[in-house]
Amino acid sequence: MKRTALSIIIALACLLPLAASGEISFSGGSSFVSLQEGSRSVHLSDGAYVSVDSLVITADEVTLEGDDYEELTCTGAVEIMDDERGLTIRTTRLIYDRIEERLLIPSWCEISDTENELVATAGALYYDMDAEVLELQMRVSLAKSTSNGIMKADAERVTYDRASSTLTLSGAAQVDWNGDLYSAGIMSVDLESERISLSGRIGGTIHG
Repeated sequence: MKRTALSIIIALACLLPLAASGEISFSGGSSFVSLQEGSRSVHLSDGAYVSVDSLVITADEVTLEGDDYEELTCTGAVEIMDDERGLTIRTTRLIYDRIEERLLIPSWCEISDTENELVATAGALYYDMDAEVLELQMRVSLAKSTSNGIMKADAERVTYDRASSTLTLSGAAQVDWNGDLYSAGIMSVDLESERISLSGRIGGTIHG
């Protein structure tokens, strides 16, 4: 009887909007729902699925918390897809603040940007979705399709501004592109004009 009542509560929760700011759809092989005011939460496991705002998230486990379910914590095999922005991110831990529209990933991650034909890996990621700025940190590697072939870049930190189509690389920054190799303390890449600016201690190998 208790299991039946819990199943009904979960089914109703899946069908109803969970917050005034938007509707959240979810499912999971195992779920726990707390509707008590001040400690509302939904915990999903065994193949968790959440559709919220423009995002579709799958993970081993997902917890939604807050009065308006504004914070999502995802663990395990996490994949977040944003068809509206053309982004897919894979990682093992993710924290999403729905109100601030910010993603925090404190673990290794893979980013695929189909809209701008760019892929990257990093040890950590902070993504301001509203500003369209991704801050990638710790052994960052990326590849970008350009009119002159694939541009490959490595650095300790990369700021990827999707709004202005620019990359800022710092910390052992290096770009391998069109047969030439560039290195500098700080490098800026304009992805639209395909122009590279170098500052600090610079070096390179180019072919005339």
